[in-house]
Amino acid sequence: MIFCQIIKPAIGRAIGRTIGRAICRVAGQMLVGLSLLFSPALFADDIVLGMTKGDVHILAAGRAKPTPAARGQALRSGDRVYTGRDGWTVLLVPDGSRVVLTADSEFMVRSHDSKRRSGTFALLTGMLRAIISSSPSPSSSANYRFNTLTAVAGVRGTDFSMINRGQANVFFGNNGTVEVQGLNTATRALTAATVVQTTRGVLPTQPIRVEPNSRLAEAQALLNAVTEQAPASWVEAGKLPEIVARWNITYSRYLADAGRHDEALHVLQVALDLTDAIEIQADAHLERGAVFSRDPSRADSALKEYAALLDTPFAGPQRETALYMTGMGQYQLKRATEARARLQQYLRDYPEGRYRERVETLLRSLDKPAP
Repeated sequence: MIFCQIIKPAIGRAIGRTIGRAICRVAGQMLVGLSLLFSPALFADDIVLGMTKGDVHILAAGRAKPTPAARGQALRSGDRVYTGRDGWTVLLVPDGSRVVLTADSEFMVRSHDSKRRSGTFALLTGMLRAIISSSPSPSSSANYRFNTLTAVAGVRGTDFSMINRGQANVFFGNNGTVEVQGLNTATRALTAATVVQTTRGVLPTQPIRVEPNSRLAEAQALLNAVTEQAPASWVEAGKLPEIVARWNITYSRYLADAGRHDEALHVLQVALDLTDAIEIQADAHLERGAVFSRDPSRADSALKEYAALLDTPFAGPQRETALYMTGMGQYQLKRATEARARLQQYLRDYPEGRYRERVETLLRSLDKPAP
């Protein structure tokens, strides 16, 4: 370093060459640290990377391949951030806001204007937390939009977290208000201690209260914990979509019993889109079938849900129920041939099944000659 070349002779004469070289190295390292801390990028209008851990890469706009990310690196419109299985990083916005990306995420800066405190960002997959600085003046308040492929969150001064998997979106409110909408739908207000969900671009759910000590509260606390600092292990955080999906299945029963059938179907579809866990998908298909079955005009929709389960190699206990419900549904629709085929299949597959007596009764009824 030029610095060492200038001071090394003077230090060497004063205290000896060995000690002088050590002091020079330490001083040089301090200057490198200060140059990073006071890098011009941090004073520019760009979003920059703060603390970064694990596998984090940047794909600059117009480039073909991503490169390893570095602390202090500027992000401009069109740039993408990728985090691997152990990746974690903080994006620092010039107005003091920050966005934290967790593992297995892909994030894009679509546009950003630091003077107007506006920008559009996209979470293409994964999980993040956005802590947006508030402003004492309405004229200088932030106006940021966080998009996924199927939802939009309009943000001003607030703190919220979100999960995106495929078409499914889950938004947790920590502070302030976020306006959440599907694709060209009305908005729902996400506030502190509430959750709003949507999938496939449809109108989001009504805000759901996060009750203390619930599985939903557990999920929110875990998501906030892994966005405050990178965890030693990502195993538990990786289960967040499954935790929410299982909670949705339980919550759908409350909605269905309250007569809110379309909302029940919606949260169950979120569960299906949120995770590939076969047991959760099986439970969600069964519950959607049960909701559809409450309305005789939607009986065929119920049968499609059971078929979606039966058409997989899954052999869990949910399969037995789906097969029985299919036979019962066809029987109620007076489709004797289809009903008989499914009921007989049930007896072959589950000769000691829990619905055996009912199935035998239905088959005897089908075999009775018409009066």
